[in-house]
Amino acid sequence: MAGPRKMHLVAYLMAGPSASYPSTWRHPAATLHDLFEPERWEHLAKVMEAAFFDACFFADSLGIPDLYKGRYDDYIGRGGQLSLLDPMTLLPLMARVTSRLGLGVTLSTSFTPAYLLARYVSSLDLLSKGRAAWNVVTTGRDFEAQNCGVPGLPPKEQRYDMADEVLEACEALWNGWDADALVLDKASGVFADPGKIRYANYRDRYVSTRGPLPGPRSPQGRPVLMQVAKDKGISFAEAVRRPRALLAGTPEMIADFMEDWFKAGACDGFILPPTIFPATFEEFGRMVVPELQRRGLFRTAYAGATLRENLRDPG
Repeated sequence: MAGPRKMHLVAYLMAGPSASYPSTWRHPAATLHDLFEPERWEHLAKVMEAAFFDACFFADSLGIPDLYKGRYDDYIGRGGQLSLLDPMTLLPLMARVTSRLGLGVTLSTSFTPAYLLARYVSSLDLLSKGRAAWNVVTTGRDFEAQNCGVPGLPPKEQRYDMADEVLEACEALWNGWDADALVLDKASGVFADPGKIRYANYRDRYVSTRGPLPGPRSPQGRPVLMQVAKDKGISFAEAVRRPRALLAGTPEMIADFMEDWFKAGACDGFILPPTIFPATFEEFGRMVVPELQRRGLFRTAYAGATLRENLRDPG
């Protein structure tokens, strides 16, 4: 018999001094000296895995916004929500010091070729032994297009049509080999079995690829996809930036709020942005997670080794 329903927890991150609340870098407890140190991101990953989070994922953008009067002053001068580093350089560091935590990255389908996207995410999936997730977005601001050599954004419907094709092409590439196609037998000199190549080429209106990828599948088959929210015309990352409640109070009060929403069927879990780095996740893991576990609402151990297994079975 299936056990009681358990909630999911995912951490929302940015590779900069703040995430959802731009001014929080000014708080005395916020750390800034280690922004460019690998240990900052390794510590964060270990904290989240110790708290049994399903995953973390990095929101990202391709440049510095110039939305206020066409200038950078607001974001640069006031410490806006900036991605100071490419998350794809941080996630392998975080994978190295964990074994169960899912690792998500935001990558746009608008200006990066499908083959490169498929290769980036599948490489992370292999190195993490099946823990990669891709937050699929379309680029939504002109300054990002200009940083990719394009004067402006294509129309919205075209961007979403392109995204559909990119995902179809990536699926073809990820499925281009049977699971046991790469033999790597030094004694016989056999590297791969050409007979186990599947159809991996793709061609449509905007996207074409000629596969397969050189690497095998990961233990979870393919990366987990955080899909574009087409019905509302917004991305997953944009959705979690929308105004929402700021939880404050004792661990019991916060757990009460989460339990009410979860048991009422309003959600399957929560995406948690930090107010103060790294204290938000340290305190949540130390005080709120044990309260959720005491109530039987959250796992006390990971059920599987891959992200897909833990999403299917929250313990």
